[in-house]
This record gives sequence, structure tokens and C-alpha cells, in this order.
Amino acid sequence: MTEETQQQVSLAHHRGLDGLRGVAVILVIIFHSGLSWLPGGFLGVSVFFTLSGFLITSLLINECENTGRIDLKSFWGRRLRRLAPASLVVIAGVIGLASRLSTSIEASRIKGDAISATLYFSNWQFIYSGHSYGELFAAPSPLQHLWSLSIEEQLYVIVPVVIAGLFALGLRRRATGYVFLVAVAASTIATMFTNSHELIYYGTHTRAAELLLGAALACLFGQRIEKLAVNQAKSLSTLYIVPIVGVVVLSRFSSVDSPWVYSGALTAFAGLSVICLIAAIQAGPVRSFLSWSPLVRVGEVSYGLYLIHWPVIVWLNSERVDLQPTALFGVQVIVMVILTVASYWLIEQPIRRRKVLLSVRWAASTFVAAVVGVLFLASAILASASTQVDTASEVLATVAPTTSVVDPSNVNSTTIASSSVKPARVDRTGPLSVLVIGDSTAENIATALAQASDGSLGVISGGVLGCPLLKVAQVRDRKDSQQDVSYCPNNEQIVREHVSEVDAVVVIAGVANQWAFQYAGSDVWVEPASDQYKADLNGFLENIEAIVAPRGLPVLVFETPPVRDNPKILGDDIAALVRWADVIQQWDADWHSVKTIPYADALSDPNSDEGKAERPDGVHLAEDFGKELARVILIPRLRDKYFDALDEMNQTQCRSVVEMTLDLDLCRVSQ
Repeated sequence: MTEETQQQVSLAHHRGLDGLRGVAVILVIIFHSGLSWLPGGFLGVSVFFTLSGFLITSLLINECENTGRIDLKSFWGRRLRRLAPASLVVIAGVIGLASRLSTSIEASRIKGDAISATLYFSNWQFIYSGHSYGELFAAPSPLQHLWSLSIEEQLYVIVPVVIAGLFALGLRRRATGYVFLVAVAASTIATMFTNSHELIYYGTHTRAAELLLGAALACLFGQRIEKLAVNQAKSLSTLYIVPIVGVVVLSRFSSVDSPWVYSGALTAFAGLSVICLIAAIQAGPVRSFLSWSPLVRVGEVSYGLYLIHWPVIVWLNSERVDLQPTALFGVQVIVMVILTVASYWLIEQPIRRRKVLLSVRWAASTFVAAVVGVLFLASAILASASTQVDTASEVLATVAPTTSVVDPSNVNSTTIASSSVKPARVDRTGPLSVLVIGDSTAENIATALAQASDGSLGVISGGVLGCPLLKVAQVRDRKDSQQDVSYCPNNEQIVREHVSEVDAVVVIAGVANQWAFQYAGSDVWVEPASDQYKADLNGFLENIEAIVAPRGLPVLVFETPPVRDNPKILGDDIAALVRWADVIQQWDADWHSVKTIPYADALSDPNSDEGKAERPDGVHLAEDFGKELARVILIPRLRDKYFDALDEMNQTQCRSVVEMTLDLDLCRVSQ
């Protein structure tokens, strides 16, 4: 997201390139806005890479030809003056705001992101951090966009050294260009033989082709391109409109999930960026358009705008500002512009133009102190942001439990004294209070039930993010990733604590129960397909039944619907879903006191537009949709299944009409 306008090595300034930079950052901002206008707007980053490669290499090649060497110390010093001040201020600002605006999981992730961004390796941190299940459903990191800046800085270290080394060996401009073309080919091949989309998207070696193609252009055609700027416009220059339109069209009809993005074709897109770059320099209608003052002004502040726009979008969101999406985006843009202009005039320009920090020693000392300060802030301010989440149960809606829901006219002194008490009729009109246990899906649905309650449903939520039903030490949501879940509560203990306050225990377990797990002190993984997996979960239900037996409570289990495909979680695996569904179905079949509540039929395909609106992260219900779903579907079905369970328990006499307790032997379905 950077450019070099220092004139001491005779690189001309082109307004059209500023305009091209402006177009690129606008594409990225619209992409990040979430409005779906330009789902491929991330390609603006690729344009930046190619443009940066061309400009930086032009400077370095010119310096070599003019002076016979590259002053690496001076080059890197200029780069730091250009990049470091604004980025360090933004990172420090994000750290401060994260301590107030983010959850513990989000703040913990931001801490790592801040450290990696400060040291310019955030792209690799995003590849290998192995974000936890909880982080998948946390708000996006406000520093995640700095991965591209890290790639540029890493290549700004490598490219000057390569050019200096090649010139020292006697190779000149053209030969250096050929070396860069070989490197472009190598980077493209690396992409084609890499299976991980994350590694392709964030990897320095896989994204290097886009920047190095710009570098090769500077070496092979840089002098000719400079001459185009002073020549008169040619009739064929109108055709340069085609690649500009091509960039916009691809931004409109591509997405980060498009297969071509991960096939090596980003190198071909970089070729499109090269043509746009030439069009921005050569006289003609495209250069005239890109030299339009508003675009030029956006391009001039594009670095600061890129730094600032994403934190604004992440935190100035619909939860904090109750506006329609388009109006909200307008407000976000206004805030971005204000902060960007302030950064440009108060931070970037004074330091870059050497109006402050004049001496090299003072500038270097200040930079080191600033880096140390930001690292300290990240460690100190966000140190208390544990990766653990709040595990305490929460009363969301209060209704006194009605342990006796039997029609009193059907139970009198005669029937009580008799040796055979008739099954009681269940009054289905009374209030109901439930305890919900499970993972974040349980917490999500418990909230929806409480919000939709009309006063006749009480809800206690014991659901905790990322927690399976069993008390285990580790879960494995991917073959190469395991998570510590020792923070998770003991669900059996939660039931013991609240059994006297509710009429039923509701079990809602999403993807967390579809994973392999490992108990504390054991090195054995219990796989979802194993007999042990089923036996342990059956044992868990038996323990819950034993706890609720003295109160005569039924256990209701929500089914688990398919979730949106997400390579980071095992919950998108239909086989894992079926294995967990089999356990639930077997519980229903084996116990008179257990009923399953279906609701997948009320959800749209998670990959459809409707499904994405209903479950934005692919798993959890959107707040408004969840409340309406609970009112219309979930609460009526929960009540029906609760009273169905009571009827069946009474009919089979597994529930004592007099003592309101369960006989677990009778509650088991005879085999």
C-alpha cells in the first residue's frame, strides 16, 4: 500500500499512478464494507503489490545506474519513515480500543496480531496461528488487513539485496529483469502446488509473483514506459480502458472463494495490473481519468486510508450504530476520511518530509522506542484478556418452575392410597422453565428463547463457547489442530446446581460435539466414529438422568442442523454430523424421558443467500432471525416435546405421579 516519491534518483511522479492507487484502495474498502457490491474487491491488494514492485524497483535500478550501488541503509530508512509512523499509531490505537471494545477472545487474538504486525510478519502469523473455535465466531481482527503490509516489507528487504547482489555480479537492468521473471514463475508454480488456501493467500512466496512482476516490468521496460509519459496520445491508447474495466468486472464477479484465485491465476491478474499501470502513465483517456483530482487525492492518502479503514469497519458496526447497511457505510467512510486526513498531515507527512526527527540517530532511536512501546502495550494492556470465556451460567428469563403439572382433579386421596395410580393428565398450558447446556450454539439459542419469551418461559443458559458436553481436556477440530478446553465447565455439575430451579434440561450441542476428544491425563484420542465415543456420550446422558431423577425432569435435545462449509472446523463434515445425529436419535429411542426437538427444517440452506442471512457465520442464528425463529418454531416445539415427554413418562409409569420422581429402570425403553 505504499509508493516512493523521493526524487533524488530521478523517478518522475505520475498523477495517473496516484489515481490507480486510489482505485485500488476504493476496491478494497468496498470489499471490506460487507455490502456485496464488489465481492472481488480484495484484488485491489494485488494491484497495490504490482504497483509497489514497479515503483520500488524503478528507484533501486535508477540508483544503481546513477551511483553504481544501492545505499541500503538510506533505502530502508526511507521505507521506515514512510511506513512505520502511521502503522505504529494505528496499532497502538487498536490496542487501546480493544481493551474496551473487544471480548476476551477477541482481545487475546488482537494481542498476537498487534505483535506480529509491529514486527511485520502478520501474514505468517495468520497462516500458522491456528485460531481456536471461539475465534472463528469472534469479530474479525481489526489488524488482519496488515498481512499485506507485512508481505511488502518482507520483499522490501529481499528485493534491494537481490538487485544489489546482481549488480555486484555484473548483471544489469535487463538481466535483473529476467531473474525477476524466473522468480515470478517460481512463485506461481509454488502456488499451483500448494493445497492450503490460507497459505496461498497469505504466503510471501505465493504472493511474491504479483510484486515481482512489477519489478520485472521496471527492469525490462521502465525506461520505455517513462518515455510514454511525454509522448502524445495515440489512438490505440483508448484500448487501455479494457484492462481497467477488466479489473472492475473481476472485482464484481469474483470472490475470495473463486477457484481461480488459488490456481496461480493471480499472476495473470498481475499482468492485467501491469497494463493498467502503463495506461496510467501513457497519454490517453485512461491517464486522464486516473489523473482526476478526487482519485489522485485518494491515492495520495491511500496508505493511511488502508491502515485506518478496516478497524473503523470492524468496530463502527451495525451493533453500535443502528443504521441501514448503506447509510452505515456512509458514516464509516466519513470517519475513515477524517482519521486518514489527520494521520496524513499530523503524522505521515511531517516525518516523511523530515520536518521532525531530522537526524538519523534521533529517528532510529524514536523508531526503536516506538516499537518497544507498542509491544509493551500489547503485552500489558491486553495481558488480562484470557483466551478463556465466561463459563458462569446466566439466568436470561425468570419463571418459577412448575414441578407439578398434573391435573389435580385426577389425583385424590383414593388414588394416592391405591396400589395402582392411573397416569395423570398433563396440563399443557402452564409456564415452563428450562436449563440449557452445551456449546456456543446452546448459548445462542438460549438467548433467542429468552428474547422471544412472552413471560411463560424461563431460561437459564449454561452454554459455553467451544465446549463439548463431556468434561475433557483437549478437542481436535482439524487433523492438524487441537485446542485446550480445560476451561469448559462440568455440565453435570451445572445440572446439579440448577436442577431445583427448572422443569427440564435442554441439551444443545453444535459442532463441538462432532470432534475427537482427549481426557486429562490421557494421550488417547477418542474418535467420533468409535464405539468409545458413543459409550462416553451415553454415559453422560445416564449421569444427567440420575441427577434429574429426584425431580422427575425430562431431558430435551435439540437436533444439530448442517452448518456452512468452513475448512477450519470439523462441524462442516456431513459424516461427523451424522455420527452425532445418530447419538441423539439413539437417546430418544432408548429413553421415555428424552425427546428430540427438530428445527433444521425451519432453516435455509446455510450456503444460500437466505442461509447466510439467517446464520451469518454459518453456525449461529442472527439475533433478529433467532428471536423470530424462537417465537414461531422453537418455543412451540419445545413446549410440545416437553409435555409429550411428561405424557410418555406418566403412561409408562417411569415417573411417579405422587412423588414426581423418575424410576430410571422404567424410563429405559425395553429392548
